[in-house]
Formats: sequence, C-alpha cells, structure tokens
Amino acid sequence: MKALTYKQYRTVNIIILSVIFAIAESAVTLGANLWFRELPYVLSLAVFFTSLEMVRWRGFGVVAALVSGAAFCAASGAAPKQYLIYCAGNLAMLAALLFLKKVGSAVRENALVSIGYVLIVYMLAQIGRSAVAVVLGAEPAVFIKFAAMDSLSALFAVIAVLIVRNIDGIFEDQKEYLIRLEEQNK
Repeated sequence: MKALTYKQYRTVNIIILSVIFAIAESAVTLGANLWFRELPYVLSLAVFFTSLEMVRWRGFGVVAALVSGAAFCAASGAAPKQYLIYCAGNLAMLAALLFLKKVGSAVRENALVSIGYVLIVYMLAQIGRSAVAVVLGAEPAVFIKFAAMDSLSALFAVIAVLIVRNIDGIFEDQKEYLIRLEEQNK
C-alpha cells in the first residue's frame, strides 16, 4: 500500500476532524439547549477546536472556525443573521496565528503559553462575533454579552487544551510532528 503524501494526510485529517467537530459541536449545543435552556450561558467547542486546528495546520484552522460556527447555528436553529455572526465572526480567531508564529513550540511545551493562547483565541472570537453583530445593527455593548455568555466555553477550551497538549502529536504542528516521528524511526 502506498503511503499518503503530506497534502493527502492533511486533507484526510482535516476532513475527519471537521466531521468529528461538527458532530461534537451539534451534540453539545443540542444537549445544552435541551437541558440548560434557562441558563444565560452557551457552551461551544469552537474555541477549543479552532485553537487545536491552528496549532496542527496553521491557516487551515479556518475550516474548524467555519464548521464549528455553522454546526453551532444549525443545532441552535439560528436565523441567517446568526450564521453570519458566528461563521464570519469566528474567522477573527485566525489572528491568533500571529501569536503562534511568535511563540512556536512553546504553545505545546509551556502550560502558561497554552492558556494564554486559548484565551487570545477566545477573545478574538468574541471581538469578531461582536464586530459582525455591530455591523448588522447591534449595539457595541454586545461584546460584553458575547464574552459573558461564552465564558464557559473559554473554561472548557483551556481545560481541554491542557489535557491534549500532553498527548503526543495532538497539540503540535503536524509537519514538525511527522518529521520528528521520521527521525525517531531511523
């Protein structure tokens, strides 16, 4: 059997993880809406998923940002305006790629850098969603609403990243990971 090329591996990996992300985001959203409808919080896995994918595949994290936004909206029964807020707003998370470029592998090796990275991604999501909402007619104070409602998602993302960063190859640039594996197998 012929081995996958790097591009094929990346494509397969992104597709599989996107399906998993969409199912997980939908399940969490549906469950939260069913069991905790009265609470003023939402739980979304978008920050965790996008943080993970940006570390693994850098700019291809855009797929996780869009998939998680669309899955959240679909599971919530959102109006078209909300799809725009969550999908386009989630794209702001990609600005964290600048932080990743600066810190490199420290994002995996140092717990405080990991936490800082996730919190940056979280804040960028809130800024992006708020900016889109304001353009669509919301008051600028919507940022506070988004940040407060989604704070549980930030906590979940921090805990999840602190767990997965200790699993070899999960919270790591995949090109570096594959090169490291190849060198270990020599």
